Order: sequence, then C-alpha cells, then structure tokens
Amino acid sequence: MLVRAAGPIERYYLSFNLYALGNGLVAVFLNLFFLSNYSYLAVLYFQLATYVTAYAAYALSGYLLPKYSPKHLYVLGLALSGLVLIDLLAVSGPLSNAFAFGILWGTAMGVFYAGNNPMMHDITRNANRTSFVAVNNLLTGAVTLIAPVCAGALIQFSALPGVERYLWDFAVACVVFLVATLVIVPVRYDILHAREYALARTIRGPGRSYARFQLLFVVSQLFAIPVGIVLPIYVFQQTGSYLLTGVFASYLIALSVGANFAFRKGFRRDGSFALAAVLGIILSSFVLFVGWNAPLNAFLFGGVYTVLATPLNNMVMVEFMQRIDREPGLDRVLVWANREFYLGVGRVVVLALMIFLATFLVRDSMNLVYLLPFLALYALAYLGVVTNRTASAQPFHGAA
Repeated sequence: MLVRAAGPIERYYLSFNLYALGNGLVAVFLNLFFLSNYSYLAVLYFQLATYVTAYAAYALSGYLLPKYSPKHLYVLGLALSGLVLIDLLAVSGPLSNAFAFGILWGTAMGVFYAGNNPMMHDITRNANRTSFVAVNNLLTGAVTLIAPVCAGALIQFSALPGVERYLWDFAVACVVFLVATLVIVPVRYDILHAREYALARTIRGPGRSYARFQLLFVVSQLFAIPVGIVLPIYVFQQTGSYLLTGVFASYLIALSVGANFAFRKGFRRDGSFALAAVLGIILSSFVLFVGWNAPLNAFLFGGVYTVLATPLNNMVMVEFMQRIDREPGLDRVLVWANREFYLGVGRVVVLALMIFLATFLVRDSMNLVYLLPFLALYALAYLGVVTNRTASAQPFHGAA
C-alpha cells in the first residue's frame, strides 16, 4: 500500500536501491567467480569487456531516447541484469567465458544507466538536489550494507561443488532485480524529450567549461576501478575467506553510509576541508607499503579512502547537475552521455594498464596493490571541480 501511494522520487529511491542491493550481492563475487575458475587476468578481461560494452550500449541507447522515455531503458536494463545472471549459471561454456559474460553484463549496465541518468535528472527538477544525492547515497549504502556479508556466507558455506557454489547468491540477486523492475514500472513524471542524438556530438561534449569535470571523470576511474577490483581480491588472496572478503566490502559500505549521513544536509567545506580530504586520500594509500599486516592495511586504507572520497564525490555530482541547470539551452542527455564517455575512457585506460602489468611485468598478481599509492594522485583533480556553490545547492525551477 505504501509503495502504491509513493511518488516518483520515492519509487525511484526504492527501485534504484534494489538495483544497488542486487549489485551488492554479486559485484565482488563476480570477480572471485572468474578468479576461482580461471585466473586474475580473466577478472581483468571481464572488467574490460564490461566497461567497453557498457559505454557502447550507453551510446547506442542515446538514439532511442528521442523516441522512448528514459524509463523504458531503465526498465530494460534492470530486466537484462537479472537474465544475464541466470544465463551465467544456466548455460555452461561460452557464457561463462570472461569476455562473453562481460559483454552481456556491460550491455545491461549501459542500457540501465542510459535511462537512469536523464530520468533521475527529470524527476528531481523541483527537488533539493543536495538532499536528494545525499539521501539516495545514504539509502544505497544502507540497503547494500549486509549484501556482501550475506553473499560471502552463501558462497562460503555452500554445499554445492565448483561453480555451482555461487548459485544461491546469484539467484537471490536475480529476484531483487525483478522486484526493482516492477517497482518502477508505474512511475509517471514530466519528461524532457531528448533532442536528436549524435555520437560525435556527445563525445565532443558540452564545451570547454566542462573540461574540469571531464578530467576528473577520467582520472577518478584510474583509481576507483583498481581499488574496486584489487583490494577485495587482495583480501581474499591473503585470507582465503569468502566471508571475510564480504565483511571487507560491507565495512566499506558502512563507512560510506556514515559519511553520507554526516553530509546529508549539505557539504560543508569551511576552511580547507577539500584540500585536507585530498591529501588524506593520497597519504593514507601509502599504508599499503607497510608489511606488518596486509589485510589490516587494506582495511585501514579502504576505510580512510571511503570516508574522504564519499563527500567529495557527492559535491562533484551536485555541482555537475546544478551546472547543467544553469545553462537552459543545454541538452542534459548529451551532458550525461558525455560524462559516461569520459568515465569509460578512464576505465579502459586503467584496465589496459593492469592487463599489461599482470601479463608482462608483475609476476605475482597480488603486487598490483602497490600500484594504488601512485594512482591516488588522481585526488588532486577534485580541487579543480568543487566550488562554493556546491555547499548551498537549492532547487532549480528553470529549464533543465
């Protein structure tokens, strides 16, 4: 009854965070699935295929937006996410290949976010976006807090052999994706119809004033992708425990929830907060070089990075959305697609680098963790994006 009476924003909160829950159940363990059954390189190939295909699907989906609403793509991406997971375990052979599955998983992801970004922008036009971003991130952290631990326990204590030990975890995620799809279907909202889409125009972007965002989007992925892949695998390889790996992922989510709660009413930057946070990210990464307790080092660095990067990323998102709204003639679909392009560039570059290192230079794959302190310098790019407007972003009532 509560869901039936909910408005677009409330239904979006529920649907998107069910999607986040489903991803929380499988994100870390898809990597371990390919690590356990193949190799570290298979994980990197899976990730590379995922992100290359995700952007291709995102870009091609742009041609559908002038005809179909963003919600149609959002729903299609949700449904595909569930079907792809079913296929992974239901069909042996080609679909369990890292490249093949990455292509399917990336397609679902790209279509989903092609719909999600403009739909989120549309339904929040008359909302306080500072509050929206903080609340949504808080909910996302809260609903996924126990997901990695539960997934780790399901896999760790599964009586099924081999690849089948992942069956229950992936099955639960499929159900969650289906429910998320059903929740969003009844949503109605005023749609800002997209202009004619052109891939070349999207890649060129909205203009020089967005160059600082584009730089941050690229370099942020040079760090976020290795952290998301390397640290959980590092913990697993050091401990041999699916459960402890799940605890590690849940621990980072818990810290993200706390950081979003602390900044839910705005992002205070009195004095030199942004500079201190940037320096904290860079300096904390060097704890990975300390040899006395490798898993604990990963917990320490992952915790500091999460606490400091969470408010910084929220500031960037609010500033980005407000910047779009301050330019009434700008097509928000083009700008969001341009953002995805630069995120994709960063992901492909760093994954190609990691594959090269793992193939030719790094004899022990665990040593990839020592790449992180050098990549942590990405955080300096935050200083070129965060502005004083972010701290007091209010609802915008003009054209988007």
